Amino acid sequence: MTTRQLIIRALLILVALWAAYLALGTAAWLMPDWRVRHHVQQTLDAGDLREDYPPAIVATGRNQLDDFTDALILDQALLLRSEGWKTILLLPRHHEEVSQTYNLRRLMEGSTEGSTIHYPRYWHCSTFVARLLLTVMSYPRIRLLIYWLTSLLMLWCAVRLWTRLGHRLTLALAVALLAANVYLMQFSLQFAPVLVIALGAIVWMTYRPPLSWRHAALLFLVVGSLTAAFDLITVPSLTLGLPLVVLVALADWRQVLAALVAWLVAYVATWAAKWGIATLVTGENIFADAYGQASFWSADGPSYIGGAIASNLAVVRWWYVAVPTALLALLAVAFPRSGGWRRSALFLVPLAIPFVYYVLMAHPAEHHAWFNYRALATAVAALLMLVADRVDWRRLKAFRP
Repeated sequence: MTTRQLIIRALLILVALWAAYLALGTAAWLMPDWRVRHHVQQTLDAGDLREDYPPAIVATGRNQLDDFTDALILDQALLLRSEGWKTILLLPRHHEEVSQTYNLRRLMEGSTEGSTIHYPRYWHCSTFVARLLLTVMSYPRIRLLIYWLTSLLMLWCAVRLWTRLGHRLTLALAVALLAANVYLMQFSLQFAPVLVIALGAIVWMTYRPPLSWRHAALLFLVVGSLTAAFDLITVPSLTLGLPLVVLVALADWRQVLAALVAWLVAYVATWAAKWGIATLVTGENIFADAYGQASFWSADGPSYIGGAIASNLAVVRWWYVAVPTALLALLAVAFPRSGGWRRSALFLVPLAIPFVYYVLMAHPAEHHAWFNYRALATAVAALLMLVADRVDWRRLKAFRP
């Protein structure tokens, strides 16, 4: 495949993905409203979605759920047919107060107070999937379905990594996900997409070694586009960083560079495509809306950088990380590996990704540190792999005291 052919294929893939997102929205729009309302009412009758940020198991910031955004997604799912087909591009929601769980209850009660707010900057594919699922089950059952699917995906990922790349990489990713409180991501429409996309990309790579730089570029092109379509800027860098850790273990700098560039291009292009399509179809200037929101969050951005990094670092359970890192460092001192510094240094790329994200998105990263800290899972996995890569494991296995 020549470079020209690669570019043409990449463009065709992106266009096909954008068409698929519109098709998904259309399928959701065609679903009957009464089924969706029935299951949302079942959800509220069961006592779910009663507060915006309920604690899960332990009442601390790092353990809280984002029912605010999940309620917003259900709100949008209810109103998807309210303004014709263009609502899949505008995504209206009911608004009376800041509390989104309250707004959802008021919408179900038939409230005529408040206003309708459009949320057109995102693709909102999570809302489309939620509406499709709400035609057959209530929100608590959707949560359970997400939990089982992500659990099976993590098991599949662990088995594939263990058999293909060994226990060190598998354990490094496991520690990283534990540090990020992965169990919370398994019960949330808001958090689950980035986990599913990241793990799916990792599983895919274990079936396609060795990856050429062209194949790596196309894979991360798809991953970047899916992230822009399904994620509401929770932890988008997770879908880049975690698969990149695995790619470093599989490949060299060419694949890593190609993957990094492809993910960024697809992520930005997919956002821009949504704004362009929505502007052309609805007549509303979505670019201006996006610019206004970006201006708000970037105002005095540099002044937030220190706080963004510190606040996110403060949330992580570092003893999960410190103990295995210290043990690996001791082994690296006792049984140092000679050479191989180039690959070890490549782990610095995924290690740096969360911090680059905090610099570029300093204001929202500090404001949303209670869930943005999960980006650091990438740094944790990369750090553990970097230190482990400096151990001469053959000498260690042959060691006899």
